[in-house]
This record gives sequence, structure tokens and C-alpha cells, in this order.
Amino acid sequence: MAQSASKSCDICMSGLGRNICDQCDQWMCENCKTLHLRSKISRNHTFLSGSNINPEDKPFCKEHDENFIFYCIDCHKCKMCGVKKHKKHDKSEINESTQELQAEVKKVMDSKMKSVTTSLDKIAQGMDKYHSDIIEAIRTITEDGNQMKQWIDTKVQALIASLKEKETAKLKALESIKTGFQNELGKLTKYKTAFYREPETWRCN
Repeated sequence: MAQSASKSCDICMSGLGRNICDQCDQWMCENCKTLHLRSKISRNHTFLSGSNINPEDKPFCKEHDENFIFYCIDCHKCKMCGVKKHKKHDKSEINESTQELQAEVKKVMDSKMKSVTTSLDKIAQGMDKYHSDIIEAIRTITEDGNQMKQWIDTKVQALIASLKEKETAKLKALESIKTGFQNELGKLTKYKTAFYREPETWRCN
């Protein structure tokens, strides 16, 4: 077979189709192939995989040498096999099977998208709450800090006022003592001067 060009998945339309279902004649990526094989109606399907698959080579019934139009759900055969050998088995038209598979894939993808969206919403809510908590903590710390600063400033001013009051009283007392000593020194100086006069000059005042 000639090597095929890159082909998109026929189911999700986004993955790279590297596998072709023998029964459904559809290209599928690895994820859609896995989902296809998990489905009740297609769990026994077979795949051709690889880079050398020619997309023009359609899967066909080996007994009747024709492409699948609908297949036997129980035995996965072509329309001729379904008519001749499997009249009592459940059959499904290929497009119908594809639609069911697409619906299943969509359901899984929708569920995952909903789960991811819910997780993103929870993360966003958590981030908003964390941000709000930080803002509240900063506000509380700032408020407590301002109160403590105000209390400290009040205490400092009170201590300074008390020291200044004590200083004033102490200086006043010392000034009084100083004045007393100065008066005493003046008297002693006067007495000393009178004591050292010549005797003839002594007289009682």
C-alpha cells in the first residue's frame, strides 16, 4: 500500500488518525480507538494501525468482497452476512454506530470538561478567598500595630513628662541649697576679711 498523508480522527476531529476500524471504516486517534473498544457494540472491532495504511483501502467483508454498509452487532459481519447467516442477530447501520460512538465520546468529553471547569472554579474561589484572608490579616496587623504604637507613644510621653517634673523639682531644691551655700560663703568671706584686719582697727559694730 502507498503511504498515506496525515489524517485527522473522524470521531473527535482533533487527534491524529493513526488507526482505522475494519468494521466501521473510520480513522481514529489512540483515545477514540480506546473508547471505541470499550463500547458494548464495538468492543470486538479490529483495527489496522500504522503510517502505511492507505485511506482509500476500505474495510470489506472477506466472504463477500464488499465494503461494510451495516454490520452484525453480535458477529461484526457485512450486510450479506447479516442477511444470510445472522437474521436473528442485532444489526446496526454503520452511520448509526458512528453516531452512537460520537455521542459517547461527546458525553465523556463533556463530563471531563465539566469536571475541569468545576476544578478551575474551585481554584479561582480558593485564590479569591486566600487573597481576601491576606488582606484581612494585613488590616488586623496594621490596626494592632497602630494601637500598640499609640500606647507606646502615650507611655513615652508620660515618662518624659514625669522626668521633666522631677527635674524641675530637683533643680529647684538644688537651687535653694546653692543659694544657702552662697549666702554662707558670703558671710564667711566677710568674717575672714574682718578677722585679718590690724588689731587697732578692730571695733565692735
